[in-house]
Amino acid sequence: MTADIRIQKIKQLIIDRLNLKISIDDIQDDSALFLPVEDKGLGLDSVDALELAVGIMNTFDVEVTDDDMHIFEYVNTIDNFIAEKLELAS
Repeated sequence: MTADIRIQKIKQLIIDRLNLKISIDDIQDDSALFLPVEDKGLGLDSVDALELAVGIMNTFDVEVTDDDMHIFEYVNTIDNFIAEKLELAS
């Protein structure tokens, strides 16, 4: 899976799992997940992060533990985490 496809899947996962009323184009690769929307973030909270962790495990077949919650800072940090996990698994 290429990085571009993986990023698009992550963005779609964020939209679908959190029922956001935005499009993939509204999410930048460096969008901060927890910053408020008015500060150009997505305005997520800790419950949203848990929902995303489940979605990542189901979609990409990688384990996300409590120690991995730091990955939910930006879309890019999620992508880097998944890429590393997939590389280790291959």
